[in-house]
Amino acid sequence: MAMIASPALAGGVEDQVLAAVNKARAGAGCSALTVNAKLVKAAKGHAKAMAEQNFFSHSSKNGAKFSSRIKAQGYSYSKVAENIGAGQSSAAGIMESWMGSKGHRKNILDCALRETGIAMVYQPDDKPLKGQSYAMKYYWVEVFAAP
Repeated sequence: MAMIASPALAGGVEDQVLAAVNKARAGAGCSALTVNAKLVKAAKGHAKAMAEQNFFSHSSKNGAKFSSRIKAQGYSYSKVAENIGAGQSSAAGIMESWMGSKGHRKNILDCALRETGIAMVYQPDDKPLKGQSYAMKYYWVEVFAAP
């Protein structure tokens, strides 16, 4: 059973990621992202699904893409993007990974994107994903959108 961290912890790591993302965006001349509850719900749902269903992909097990998951929350957008990560145990770790990845970095520094939802789910009894020698345990999702 996946554990969405207690509100204090979840807010803590998610707030740390948001602060780091917004710092990177400021350095690139972009405005700060604001948190949207519908986007948070979409991010948490996907992070929880990856943790509990033992997969790592932008597509859900049923084939749904992040755009579909965001629409399912009732969010209308003109542009969306998603970053996922697994195995990083801290906000600093996931940010280092995302900023070191061309596609993830591009999403973070896209000035057209204005809102975000961030989630981390911890799966203490996680099993290794196919092809991996160790369990990821930490699953991260950040979705970005422009209304």
